[in-house]
Formats: sequence, C-alpha cells, structure tokens
Amino acid sequence: MKIDEIVDSLAPWLAKHRRPAWKPVVVEGDGSPTASKFCGTPWIGPDSPWPDCSVCNHPLSLFLQIDLSDLPGELGGRFGTGLLQLFYCTRDDCQGYGGSEPFADDLSRVRVVHPSGPSVAVPRSPRHKHLPAKQIVGWTRFDDLPTPCEHDELGLVYTYNFENGTLRLECQELNFDVTSRMSECPAEEIANSEPGDKLAGWPAWVQGVEYPSCPKCGGRMTHVFQLDSQNNVPFMFGDVGCGHITQCPEHKEVVAFGWACS
Repeated sequence: MKIDEIVDSLAPWLAKHRRPAWKPVVVEGDGSPTASKFCGTPWIGPDSPWPDCSVCNHPLSLFLQIDLSDLPGELGGRFGTGLLQLFYCTRDDCQGYGGSEPFADDLSRVRVVHPSGPSVAVPRSPRHKHLPAKQIVGWTRFDDLPTPCEHDELGLVYTYNFENGTLRLECQELNFDVTSRMSECPAEEIANSEPGDKLAGWPAWVQGVEYPSCPKCGGRMTHVFQLDSQNNVPFMFGDVGCGHITQCPEHKEVVAFGWACS
C-alpha cells in the first residue's frame, strides 16, 4: 500500500488521537507584569522572588509567562489558574551543567504563582541578561497529532525488517495489518507532532517519549507548552533542542520543564 492509502485506512485512528493545539500570536513589547509573554519582566511577589541559577547564582532569565486563566475556552480550565512561569539561565558558563531533566532545578525554574497584589519592583541588575519581550495577545488553533514514538502505545505498531527493507503496520482496533516498503511508508507522514512553540497538543519529542512522573502521586504528567529553540525566545537548548513544560493533572501546582536535542 502507498502512504496515501495507508493514511486513508487509518482515518479513524487519526481522528481519535487528534488534539487541539494553539500557536501563540505575539507582538513586540512587555505588557503588564501579569501578561502572558515570552521574556520580559514577570510578576514577582514577596513569596515568589526572582529565582537564581543554582550553578552560578546569577538571576535566571524569564523565558515564558502564561496567564492560565486566560487561555482558549476549549481547554476548559484544564491547567488551572495562576501564572505559569519558566525561568532559565542563559550564561554560557553554565551550559553543560544539566538543566535538561525535569525537576533538575539547576539551570531552570518552572512554577505556578498566584498574584495577590502588585508585582514587587525588581531593579535591573548587570548580572541579569534581559531578552527582548514579546507579549502573547492571542492563540491560533490547529489540530495536532502524536509523534511516531508514541504510536505504538496508542495502538499503531511498527515492525521493521531492515534486511528486506519492509515495514509492517498493525492497528488491532481497525483490523489493519499491511506490509509496505520502508521507503514508501515513512512514519512521519502517517502522523507527526507540530514543531515550534505551542500550547497543548502533542509533544514533538526529540529522543523519545519523556513524560515525567508526578513526585506526589506517581502519575504521568501531561503536556502544557512546547518551547522550541530560537522561536520566540532567542536561545538554543543544546544543539537545536526542544523543551516541554508538563503538569500533573491532579496536582496542578506540580509542573516540570525538560528538553532534549538530537
């Protein structure tokens, strides 16, 4: 079977696993301290101070702040309320000390804060690298699909025969079982996750499925936001890596950030 025939045959599976996702619409500038934004100045409170890098002790840079109460209605408040904030160290001297693993908290800090008053004024420091701010003023919806490394768990199984150059695809729920030439049936053309910065949807994993487990309940955390290298934040995670913020669906204050590169 050719790739277009396979995709047509798998239409019910694709429809089942299609998820809404949103690309941020941005304008140049910082906005208010509680605005959704890339970089710029975050809301900072007495109980939520500006975090420092655990390696160099210099202030971390704000990479992302999202007002969880002001997200597309289709999400139904899935991520709770408050401001989701991600800070990261941009100092060259600190790269290579970690920062890629969820809950590492050495080069990064991700948290949910609940503003209860005006933001505390934070003086600009020569030690703090300020990145150009972009305010998020809207969201553009699209349909997202899982990356191939998640297909097996979702019921679409790939069996490669490298000696013969063939690929067997099985989907039991559809009674689908075909064998094709590998060159004629790349998994990425069946279903793949959208790269770039995005809210919700499916993670575009770089090295494999890496959902962290909640340290409180042990449950799998869910994808909240994908932050790609050199998109809205002028920073590269490793060698053009891609980062993901995840959240425990039961304990919404438990959030994590990790990234991977090829």
